[in-house]
Amino acid sequence: MIALQDHGAPPMVLAMPAAGLAERATGPRPNRDPAAVPAGMPPEEATSLSANLSVVSDYVFRGVSQSDGDPAIQASVEVAAPSGFYAGTFASNSTAYDGADVEVDLYGGYRFDLAGIGLDAGVISYLYPGARQSSSIELHATGGIAVATGEIRAGISYAPEQVALGAGDGLYLFAETEMAVPRTPLTLRGHVGRERGVNVGEGSKVDWLIAADVAQEPLTLSIAWVGATYGDPADGEHVGKIVGSVSLDF
Repeated sequence: MIALQDHGAPPMVLAMPAAGLAERATGPRPNRDPAAVPAGMPPEEATSLSANLSVVSDYVFRGVSQSDGDPAIQASVEVAAPSGFYAGTFASNSTAYDGADVEVDLYGGYRFDLAGIGLDAGVISYLYPGARQSSSIELHATGGIAVATGEIRAGISYAPEQVALGAGDGLYLFAETEMAVPRTPLTLRGHVGRERGVNVGEGSKVDWLIAADVAQEPLTLSIAWVGATYGDPADGEHVGKIVGSVSLDF
């Protein structure tokens, strides 16, 4: 992921290169784009098991570092059934909450295709073992269409009111794209999101990601420019930084 999240969640983290979009981990916590949620791809014809191991220079989720600017080791595993149902887990070292050194995400959902649009709906739970009242849940839905050599997606994540987050709910809207450069191992990605509610205080937050992946199966090297800005400067600012990662797919 490069993955980013204010309540200590996942940057972006992140699932979804030149070897073919369908071959990437497509869960809500894909490592190469921690901020992403499931890609909304149609189900495979047979039950599949995918795994990913990554090292990132900074664990950023939705524009905010979850590792205090330090490197992180991340791993993910996902099982997807022919019916479209899937379940997976993502883990990373994290400093998001006092008392917790690790973040563990559990997620599941359903992917299907409707009139050429890849749809995905599911739920993800962010767990921080050792920290008190820190775990939370988000519901998410995404839709994507194939364009040229890649895909364009839009989605929503909703965090209902819960003890770990305090009073109020949270909403995150995003749009993203990834395009493979023909006859090269290069894939270009872009992401922009807007968050409001309990995770960002009184105002709102806009985060972004511009990235390039170079894939030579099973290895992928990535570099990204990520950041976030708040509607109220008093809430903080995380103006762009460069994040790199090395990922190994299984």
